[in-house]
Amino acid sequence: MKIQLPAGIRSLRGLTLPIAFNDIIAGVLVSSVAIPVGLAYANLMGVPVIIGLYACIIPVLIYAIFGSSPFLIVGPDTAVSNIVGVSLTAFALTTPDARIQGAAAIAIGVGIVSIIAGKLRFGFIANFLSRPILTGYLAGIGIQLVISQLSVITRIYSPPGNFFEQTLFFINHLSSIHWMTFGLSIIFFIFIRACIYYKSSISAPIITVIISILLSWGFSLNQHGIMMLGTLPSGLSSFHIPSFNFPLTDFIETIIAITLISFSSGIITARSFAAKIGQQVDGNKELISFGVANICSGLFQSFTVTGADSRTAVGINSGGKTALVGISSAITIALIITFFAHPLSFLPSAILSVILISTAINLIDVNTFRFLLKVSHREAFFVLLTVLGVLWVGILQGIILAVFITLLHGLSLSAKPRDTQLGMLPNTKELVNLHLEPTAVPVPHCIIYLFEASVIFYNEEYFSNRCASIITQYDEQKIRWFIIDASVMTQGDASTLYAFNQLYILLQSKNIQLVIAGGHYEFRNIIYKSDLIEKITGRKIYQSVEIALDEINNLYKPPVEPLTHV
Repeated sequence: MKIQLPAGIRSLRGLTLPIAFNDIIAGVLVSSVAIPVGLAYANLMGVPVIIGLYACIIPVLIYAIFGSSPFLIVGPDTAVSNIVGVSLTAFALTTPDARIQGAAAIAIGVGIVSIIAGKLRFGFIANFLSRPILTGYLAGIGIQLVISQLSVITRIYSPPGNFFEQTLFFINHLSSIHWMTFGLSIIFFIFIRACIYYKSSISAPIITVIISILLSWGFSLNQHGIMMLGTLPSGLSSFHIPSFNFPLTDFIETIIAITLISFSSGIITARSFAAKIGQQVDGNKELISFGVANICSGLFQSFTVTGADSRTAVGINSGGKTALVGISSAITIALIITFFAHPLSFLPSAILSVILISTAINLIDVNTFRFLLKVSHREAFFVLLTVLGVLWVGILQGIILAVFITLLHGLSLSAKPRDTQLGMLPNTKELVNLHLEPTAVPVPHCIIYLFEASVIFYNEEYFSNRCASIITQYDEQKIRWFIIDASVMTQGDASTLYAFNQLYILLQSKNIQLVIAGGHYEFRNIIYKSDLIEKITGRKIYQSVEIALDEINNLYKPPVEPLTHV
């Protein structure tokens, strides 16, 4: 039996010196982006900031070697880090050590759930959050994150509450702003956003961190009331199994919710970049790869990671070709932690909030919302509903709300699918949509009805009402056959049989025969297993509408009078 090596290792085969050099440089550039955001996300979660750098080493290294997409860089993510932080607070973990233990336990739990889901081929779970709904959820997180970090850069700390309560508190206490902290934050925020706006090639966050450290050290900013990170431990994290004392049910619910969000976000990142470089992504393999990376992250005192879009973009845009990009990035950060941890103690805490606010703004995808407003008011409404829901009920409950809205959106589309009547173009046998082709005419004595979905429990009544409405339109005409074009019907259930039997009874009352044509295996199978097959024309399902028309025309062709000799 041939054992297939992981994609990361396979990408290293045939590595040449020029490619290796280029990938190492790309990895160093990736680390320049990963360091400031790693610090910021750890600060967001309420754990020591060094933990954020740990999350950029072991899991990145493990995924680079064993992951299924060598081009993808994993790491801390805005939405996931925010959810983990909220979860730690919900578990009443207040001390730094307790939050480290909790974050590590959640990472291991997410990893285990991800691997199980991948083995069971549950890669489709990413679809539980449709792209528009995920856009709304992330926008809600982004807005919530902005208001929470404003409290850090202004030193106006609001009590716990939802977005609207925190915003009202903030507005009522504007007179309490700490102007030195706020002024420094605004300057660096403008710098970061300007670099983004003008698509600068420099890494604005790392430049911001370096300059703010130099300013803090040179001008003793802490003496002016600006808070610093303080002393950080140097050296790498060690292997440690976190303690576990959470309520089991709450813990399982939390890790399932975080798995859903982290995988949905990560798989979108992976697929987006894979499409740009002409590769494909297997959702089930990604689940397993994310799972392994998260278990290792938790065992080395870090937190949940997923596909990191900004770091992946830097790696690809820098010409990275192999998993060596992720490996060199992890090694670079490990060296910085080991030998240069002390200067980070001079970093103003507000700078991390500035980086988070800038990242949060990127989560608010206004262009997608504008696009949806133009092409689909319904989806735009669901996006807006998701945003407001997250802001009102909170981030964790917002996950449940987002999944519910996704399902509601799907059901709303499936409950009233498109349908049409078919006819023929003059002097041809080509079937076309009667409403789209002005020259098309109905087939004599036939109604050909195309229902563009399977008939199941949530659209059964709509199907029946549409059929009855169409039949009524032809009351003044001599109709012999009602032909169902079932070419797009892929499945069936008891509701399918009920709807078709009711249609058969209605047609019988009008002396019209029911004909079924097309359909996939599961749909055809349930019809053949029922007594409905004995009632429909031909006692069979025709392969296509065209074949059905040919056969019923022959079946009901008037008999030819025999020739008589004189």
